[in-house]
Amino acid sequence: MGDDLIESYTGFRTISTGVVNGIKRPLLNGKFVYLFGPLDQGYWPDGLHLPPTLEAMVYDLELIKSLGMNLVRKHIKIEPDLFYEACDRLGLLVMQDMPSMRVHTNARPTDAEQAEFERQLEIMIKEHRNYPSIVTWVIYNEGWGQITDRYPEFHITDRIRQLDPTRLINSVTGWHDHGAGDYHDNHHYADPQCGTPFYSLPNTPYDSSRIGFQGEYGGLGHRPLDEHLWPVQAAVRTINETYEMHADEASYNYRAHVLFDLLRQQVEHFACSGAVYTQTSDVEGEVNGLVTYDRRVVRVDVTQWKADIQALYDAAAARA
Repeated sequence: MGDDLIESYTGFRTISTGVVNGIKRPLLNGKFVYLFGPLDQGYWPDGLHLPPTLEAMVYDLELIKSLGMNLVRKHIKIEPDLFYEACDRLGLLVMQDMPSMRVHTNARPTDAEQAEFERQLEIMIKEHRNYPSIVTWVIYNEGWGQITDRYPEFHITDRIRQLDPTRLINSVTGWHDHGAGDYHDNHHYADPQCGTPFYSLPNTPYDSSRIGFQGEYGGLGHRPLDEHLWPVQAAVRTINETYEMHADEASYNYRAHVLFDLLRQQVEHFACSGAVYTQTSDVEGEVNGLVTYDRRVVRVDVTQWKADIQALYDAAAARA
């Protein structure tokens, strides 16, 4: 167009559900693919909501991919379009959250607020439905801003299917699950409870009519050197609130291996079809990332994690 050159690309894939050997599964191009990746909040010490550079943003995604992960759950945030283009190019599946209303208050959203939430959710879908990497829309996370005296997730789910029948819907990740959508999604720290016959409140018992999924687990923490911390005392004081703290990286990686082994057993024996590990990077006072907040220190034992993640895929393949 004039002196400007505009380039685009096309991706082909299907995402659906199906029963495989008696268990409801997510199907990528008609085949059961185990979904595994990190909770990705996308915060940066030198940009907060915005990555400082394209290279920095892609670094996170390449790290995720290098560990053998095939999924990223984009948590309560919508990224710049270049994020989704990078996921398309790298071959990372995206589970996209809708940003929540009224987090951490006891107030029920008003009808006007609920209508605005639904209007903006429709905008998010219309603006992003052409990215083939996005395979699932997430409506509510852990009850944040979710009306519970009636169940709006059912009509929202129906509306999303009208707007975009090509993707799956995770109507409720975490609590206040009433049976809507394609996933039965459990949150539990640190150990997983993925498609299992046991659960902990406020989760609900596994629903075999939907995909058994671990929407959050792990969250293992390790305090880095002060030079890699967010230098705000209010954040530093919350470090001990991390789900499970470890004295050193050896303990951190040992415990990660134990959790991977538990997850593998749940794939082998129960109905676990995927999981999300918390999280990609540290975020201010949360020191449970694969990397520190400044991205200078990679905590994970790469060789160990790659082997443990591959074991999940192997266990899933044996059941397909």
